[in-house]
Amino acid sequence: MKNFFLFIAFLYCHFLIAQSILQPTENIRLAFEKQYPQKKPYWTMEYGKNENDIRFAAKFTTTAKTQAYAVYDSDANLKLYKEQISTDKLPKDAQLYLDANYPVKSNSKPSSKSKTKTKTKAVVVTARESYSVVDAKNKTTYEVRTKKDGKNYNLIFDTEGNLIKTIEIG
Repeated sequence: MKNFFLFIAFLYCHFLIAQSILQPTENIRLAFEKQYPQKKPYWTMEYGKNENDIRFAAKFTTTAKTQAYAVYDSDANLKLYKEQISTDKLPKDAQLYLDANYPVKSNSKPSSKSKTKTKTKAVVVTARESYSVVDAKNKTTYEVRTKKDGKNYNLIFDTEGNLIKTIEIG
């Protein structure tokens, strides 16, 4: 019984410590509330290149179906704002590059209603997620998450639609 109470006390302390670490500081929460009133964020913590570079990311919805992210450093400075956009709002050159190199496939359906049993080959749907990204220096880029040959990619474009970087994700 004594061990049980020690275990419960350990768990309770562990959760208290974890909660205080994962929550942003008051100045970060106030900065977010000032910039985005009436928004309810889901906070996550990100680590930078060194151990002192800690950032807090607030994920929230701007409209019914639009996700946005605001990333703050430990001093409550906004470092990045990323908002989901439709693919047709990307620069034209970026759209052309995506269509040529990462085409979106749809499910194929039989073209005629015949009584013969024909097998239709299902094509995997590859969706794209597009974001407009504004950094701390007010520089805008576009990020597109897509899939090709079973691998996930983040593609970064400048405002002209030129590909800056391709990042393969896990």
